[in-house]
Amino acid sequence: MPHPGLRIAGIALLLISFARLVFNPAVLEYHPRAATPIFNWYLYTYGIVSICLFVAARLLAPPRNLVLNKNAPPLLNSLGTILAFVLLNIEIADYFTKPGAYELTFHFSGNFARDMSYSIAWALFALLLLIAGIRKRSKAARYASLALLGFVLLKLFFHDLSQLQQLYRIAALIVVAIIAILASFLYQRFLGQTEKSGTQ
Repeated sequence: MPHPGLRIAGIALLLISFARLVFNPAVLEYHPRAATPIFNWYLYTYGIVSICLFVAARLLAPPRNLVLNKNAPPLLNSLGTILAFVLLNIEIADYFTKPGAYELTFHFSGNFARDMSYSIAWALFALLLLIAGIRKRSKAARYASLALLGFVLLKLFFHDLSQLQQLYRIAALIVVAIIAILASFLYQRFLGQTEKSGTQ
């Protein structure tokens, strides 16, 4: 029979791993940056923990979802999503950090390609989060995706576009507009399906 103590211990280890990676910036200094962008130790370190959080949430489906009288899967899914978002930002920062630099540096202005990479990556992440929220019927995921997409639009209009030339402004607007339109279409379709199911 499943032992509740093992579930508690497993979740505790996952929480410790999450806290160590997110709240301890010294982790990024433990090992020098890899020469290969994207496919580096950041990817497997943060990626493996993020995947483990999602897998644990799936394994703790009802009736095993209660741990210490708390519904564990939503928490684990949220932490996995946050860690995936952190990984996304780390990979972008690593890609644009000067070659040969030992430590990772985060900058959110002063470089057109880097600024737009953050904006487009965040918008795509918001779109994927919205899709997941619709499929899982999770209000928290849907609201978080809309909040992130709204922040991206504000960043685009009040920060990114002020530094771009006319041609780049048009291209940036087109890319983010396409993502926003897709998100709006998916959300409207979801609301329509919800209304139909409610009337049946």
